[in-house]
Amino acid sequence: MTSPQNETVRQRLIVLGASNVAKSLEVLLHVAPEMIPQPLEVYAAIGRGRSYGTQSKFLCRRLPGILESELWPSLEKVSGPAKTTSVITDIGNDLLYDRTVDQIIDWIEQCIIRLRTTEGPIAITGIPLAGVRSLAPYKFCALRAMMFPSSNLQLVTVQQRAEELDARLQAFGKEDDIMFIPQKPEWYGFDPIHWRQAKRPEVWHTILSSLGHSRFDYSRVRSNFFHSMKHWMTRPYSRTMFGIEQSQAQPSIKRGEHLTVALY
Repeated sequence: MTSPQNETVRQRLIVLGASNVAKSLEVLLHVAPEMIPQPLEVYAAIGRGRSYGTQSKFLCRRLPGILESELWPSLEKVSGPAKTTSVITDIGNDLLYDRTVDQIIDWIEQCIIRLRTTEGPIAITGIPLAGVRSLAPYKFCALRAMMFPSSNLQLVTVQQRAEELDARLQAFGKEDDIMFIPQKPEWYGFDPIHWRQAKRPEVWHTILSSLGHSRFDYSRVRSNFFHSMKHWMTRPYSRTMFGIEQSQAQPSIKRGEHLTVALY
């Protein structure tokens, strides 16, 4: 019989986010196994246009808010211990849903409280202020119409709230178990809110290494358009497509015996 001391310790990575994570999920699944021992379980509440606290719609698909998702009950039901680290990113999305900074911070605090039950460190990314500050009005209007068509927010309002939100997110980094990660201007290009394809391996390497995971030469990890679209149709635990509710048992992604991904 194998003694408890000799059993392999499971690793768990919890990721909360929106478009940036959805677009770079395949990159993450190449970077994480190089940095985190396996077996590795990834639990991700993500999706294009995702909100932390309210239902969101992107094209023909609706998702519940991250706090309302089945991620949390699923984590409570998971059996056996695991060494866990967590990532909270894409926090600025809710600004374009006209949520106040106080409301967004309240949602993030609720996420932190729940994640702290895992007793693992948490990484929080900031707002891409360089891009927000220099954002041209025509580009903002195009982005708002495409990603948040119901929004009537003005650019100056978003810029002011973004500054305040980033400052308050930075304050979380003063706590012992939370790492605040500023968004580097070079991670962005023409699109001011989504990580450049070529920079996604670096972004994930930066985030995961801040959580204490091993570093490696991420330059050999590829990132391209096909990676961005690879999991577009992968079903999460629940969603609504064309008004039809859909559900999918999790994990929905399996890479051999040592890497699984559950989407919510």
